[in-house]
Amino acid sequence: MRRLASALFVLLIAGPAAADEPAVPTDPVPVPAPADPPPPPAEPPAPDLKASVDDLTTRLQKVEDELAQAKDDNTYLEDKLQSLLPLSGKLGGYVDLGFFFTDGNGAGTRSDLIGQFFPEYVGKVPESWIFMGDPLSTTVNSRGDVADTGESRAIVFDPINSRGKSTFLVNAVNLALFAGLGDTSSAQVSVDFLPRARDISDVGGLFAGDYVDVKLAYGEWKPKLEKLELSLQAGKFDSVLGYEYRSLESPDRLGVTPSLICRYTCGRPIGLKARARMFDHRLIANVAVTNGSHFSEGFPFSNETDSNQVKTVAGRLSTVIEDKLELGVSGAFGAQDFQPANDVYQWHYGADLHLEYKDLEVTAEFVQGKAKGKTSMAAVANCDEAPCLTYKGAYGQVGYRATNVFVPYARVDWRDALHESGASFVYIAQLVRFTVGIRAEIGTRVILKAEGTLNRELGRIPQFPNDVVTTSLVLKL
Repeated sequence: MRRLASALFVLLIAGPAAADEPAVPTDPVPVPAPADPPPPPAEPPAPDLKASVDDLTTRLQKVEDELAQAKDDNTYLEDKLQSLLPLSGKLGGYVDLGFFFTDGNGAGTRSDLIGQFFPEYVGKVPESWIFMGDPLSTTVNSRGDVADTGESRAIVFDPINSRGKSTFLVNAVNLALFAGLGDTSSAQVSVDFLPRARDISDVGGLFAGDYVDVKLAYGEWKPKLEKLELSLQAGKFDSVLGYEYRSLESPDRLGVTPSLICRYTCGRPIGLKARARMFDHRLIANVAVTNGSHFSEGFPFSNETDSNQVKTVAGRLSTVIEDKLELGVSGAFGAQDFQPANDVYQWHYGADLHLEYKDLEVTAEFVQGKAKGKTSMAAVANCDEAPCLTYKGAYGQVGYRATNVFVPYARVDWRDALHESGASFVYIAQLVRFTVGIRAEIGTRVILKAEGTLNRELGRIPQFPNDVVTTSLVLKL
């Protein structure tokens, strides 16, 4: 009874609280089963490896072929470019146009017709062939062409033949070619084309008057040396005497015309030449062995092809001081040109200086020499078997760069010479020449020059009209 009463008591107490709780189902709530994972995708079929390799090989070979073709094309273009660039970059020259007029008949000599001034030659040489003055004193361009040769017998080639009349003139059309033959060798050619007039009714004339002058044609080798700059040349090259030969071409020459002594130092002989610069270019030596003298071709003591066995040896030694002043001495010795004997000698020596200081440029030279000539035992007049010549002369030239365009200049020349050739002729030259001018550099390719020259005879030679005014318009190609 007591147990039953306890149970009823518990139920009476717990019953109201239990009534407030929701009924808990006795059966568990079913949990859905997880879905099955999707099946893996089907693997692609295995590729054909051999076909793939063959395809890649074919494509790679095609790319390599295209690259090789591109390289070949590029090499071809580079070769063509390299072959054209030296031609276009080293093919040059200039056109020299001029206008001049002269006083008198354009000639620099006159005849002593009755032996009035030089009677010592009367009876030895016909009076009309006793010439006073200088046949090259009336030059009108950088080539040294004279306005007229007059009655000259020593210089009879007269390409201008102005007869004292003013004229326009194409002084020269120059073509210069420089070609490299390797790292240390080269070749150089310079040619003047000369358009000149000729009376085609004159049966003694040749062609149309035009002619060609090959001025330079030589090969050069410059070996690579550590302490010496050496140049070896063979062919027809520049002179080694004096300083003026460095500026013979129209664009390079300060003025229009050459000096009176240029005929002795401005030639271009044929032979072998060596030039060395030592001690940081402070000492320069030039040596040449040539067929003939270094006289210019416009003077009758220059022969390109030798007529005797003895060659001419010439040289110049100079020193450069502080890159401003150059002092030089030069000389030459050999058998005289245009005669066959080996023991008829010709010699020459000279001194020169060149100064460049700021805008001032000064050049001066002195020369003296002799062509011995040859006189037969029974001769009445001297030098009948080979002409003889004694000479000395000098010039001084000053130029000043006033602006970037204008360079005024002045030059004084002097020459004293005696040229004899048996009974054929005798020339007595004693003169001083004054030249003033101005150079205008218009850009980099156009140069305009104008100058006037007064010739004044000295000694027993009477004064006669032979002054010159000349101009030059240079167009560099």
